[in-house]
Amino acid sequence: MLSNEMADLIKQRERKGKKKKSQIPYSVGLILIALILFVILLQKQYTYAVCWILGIGIGIVLRYSRFCFSAAFRDPFLVGNTKLLRGMLLAMMISTIGFAVIQYGYIQHNPIDYDLIPGAVTSIGAHVMIGAFIFGVGMIIAGGCGSGVLMRIGEGHALQWVVLVGFLIGTVLGAKDYSFWYNHIIEKSKTVYFFEYFDFKIVVLVQIAVLIGLYRLASWYEDRR
Repeated sequence: MLSNEMADLIKQRERKGKKKKSQIPYSVGLILIALILFVILLQKQYTYAVCWILGIGIGIVLRYSRFCFSAAFRDPFLVGNTKLLRGMLLAMMISTIGFAVIQYGYIQHNPIDYDLIPGAVTSIGAHVMIGAFIFGVGMIIAGGCGSGVLMRIGEGHALQWVVLVGFLIGTVLGAKDYSFWYNHIIEKSKTVYFFEYFDFKIVVLVQIAVLIGLYRLASWYEDRR
């Protein structure tokens, strides 16, 4: 996904070019279709209707915030802008508090079971580093993360459809070979759940403090650049 500065430059060039046809009729048509589908889903399956509206809302937020993990890590080095990185850190602070409240409520009344604890609690090992590295390389080559690619598809960028096909192929191959990774690496890796070793409040406070420190560091870096 392009950075905000690059996106603004493209818009400036578009204004200088040939005046484009109004997109308002298409927007009105899509809104009507979305509302009709919502009404149909609401009558048949309430959960799907809620997911439909939430998905549209998240898409709108992504479109106007231009949030993308790829750009969040790339822009500080490319253009010195840490706006998306700071937004990601802020989102992690909020999610840390939210997950802490949910998990604390569960642990207070139930024994620790990694398969039942709300949220993804799984083993950590070489497979995490390998997967993160491959995903990071692919994310940069593709020009965006999963959310960024979907947002660009919604904007009408044809190239991102090719990336989406790559996502689907990679997902199928990953599901096919998962048993190999699980039997040879994942199953033997240790699961580290901090709340088993440290006080719940201390873990949350330390994580929030680290994220705040990274946020301030990102702000200092942008001011310095």
